[in-house]
Amino acid sequence: MPFAVCSLGLVWLRPQLPLLSLLCTVPLAAAAGFGGTAALALVTAVLALVGFHAVLKGFRPGIDTCFIALLALVLTLSYALPQTSWEPPEAGDELLCLLAGLALLAACLVARPDARRVAQLTAGCGTGAAAYLLLRGENAAGRLIGLGLNPNYAGVLLALATVAAVGMAKTARNRAWLLPALVCAAAVFETRSRGAYLTVFAGLTSLLLAGRPPRQKVLIALVAFLSAVILPGTLNSQTELTGDRSSAELAANSGVRTQAALLAARVAWENPLRGIGYAAFPHIAESTADFHIYMNTHNDYLRLAAEAGAPALVLFAILLWRGLYRRCSGYDAVLRAVVVANGVALLFANTLSNLVVTVPFWISLGCLFTRTAARESPPPAPDRLRSRPLTAIGNRPRGAPCRTDQPAPCPS
Repeated sequence: MPFAVCSLGLVWLRPQLPLLSLLCTVPLAAAAGFGGTAALALVTAVLALVGFHAVLKGFRPGIDTCFIALLALVLTLSYALPQTSWEPPEAGDELLCLLAGLALLAACLVARPDARRVAQLTAGCGTGAAAYLLLRGENAAGRLIGLGLNPNYAGVLLALATVAAVGMAKTARNRAWLLPALVCAAAVFETRSRGAYLTVFAGLTSLLLAGRPPRQKVLIALVAFLSAVILPGTLNSQTELTGDRSSAELAANSGVRTQAALLAARVAWENPLRGIGYAAFPHIAESTADFHIYMNTHNDYLRLAAEAGAPALVLFAILLWRGLYRRCSGYDAVLRAVVVANGVALLFANTLSNLVVTVPFWISLGCLFTRTAARESPPPAPDRLRSRPLTAIGNRPRGAPCRTDQPAPCPS
């Protein structure tokens, strides 16, 4: 009971602290071996505290909250009323983690966490996770794993930390942040994850574009586009970046993912409104005559479209756009780079249902939401006294009687 009272008092005084603590406690829980279950429990507890604060403060939902609620409703309906008959052994946990992430996004609108603190903790706690994996992580076929994550998922987590650390070095003008960035980059390299490499590349490009004149932005964007076209081809051959995997194995993996993506696109086309049901795609893939592999889409955008329908994909795209479409600078630009990097990572992995990976993404996007909401909110109403005609008080004609219903004393 005293602990609960202290927690409520803390969230009353500093509502952002519980949200910021997740950036540290979720990786610690994963390192302790509790994995996604502990992450879901921690996020749920924080959401309860922030919800209590929102109720007492009289929080009024805005347009962003409506979009979040609509997406949560669409996802829940797709899971509860699927168009296919299947027995999901663990899909409920995946859905709960995704819904908790959306609720975490909404909680940022209430708590309004500080962008500098979020960037610092994303970089610092990510560096701690990278150091832990380098020292205590396991090696699976020459690739680094740990924290209950496979190499691709661990690579995304470490890539976001790398981008945040480089962003801190650039924004704070402190080269000391380059050391955490090197630790995170070394861990990313040990995962040998091609998706993680592209995630880092996208985040660093976003940092490089921030604050540049339009001509430089066009040039940098052109170079980044050409590099993005060339880089995936080089990652399909055996190099130091891909480890011990042969070119034939890399090409086969890419081929299977391409087939899964094409199948997901076909399923989304055939079921545009409701999808086939959240987490149903692996069952469809296994039962498809020309595929016969139990695997996910390896692309969260296609997963949303295939399993929950086009409305889910459109709503998620709106949420990303709401956070990214405005210009930003300083630490907001660092968080924007983290969101952009994660947005690229979703092209190669299904990480939205894994809170260990996505907590930095949801909180960073939530911070950008608060900046957008602040800029779009109407200006405060002018003071009633200042809105009255000047002749009512200061310019009273000489000899006119003084009115007693004025809000301020009549001048003598």
